[in-house]
Amino acid sequence: MKKALIVDDAEANRIVIGAIISKFGVAVDYAEDGDEAVQKFAATIPDIVFIDQIMPRKNGSDAIKQMKLIVPDFIAILMSALTNAEDIKVIVETCGANEFLPKPISYTVIGEVLKKYNIIE
Repeated sequence: MKKALIVDDAEANRIVIGAIISKFGVAVDYAEDGDEAVQKFAATIPDIVFIDQIMPRKNGSDAIKQMKLIVPDFIAILMSALTNAEDIKVIVETCGANEFLPKPISYTVIGEVLKKYNIIE
């Protein structure tokens, strides 16, 4: 079974995104911030990580950089309510995220991302 790690400091976001991913038959684990995300990533090596950019202690892009040192080719999906396209482009390019999803994220978009990266068929 494929595994996903959902990282967001907002519990409601973790629950909603996790529930959607679970409906696709993917096992889900959660982290509340970038530090916890890196620890959980190292312990479980998920197939895909959905991670918020703006979080306390360590932001999403810094956490992705650390995770890439553990598994360079894992799938990282950076999420944020940020709307400045240029800021988003720089963040994604510098951290190695596979793509950026603006929040809120729909069921359909999550399904498309899981298919695109062969997490589901």
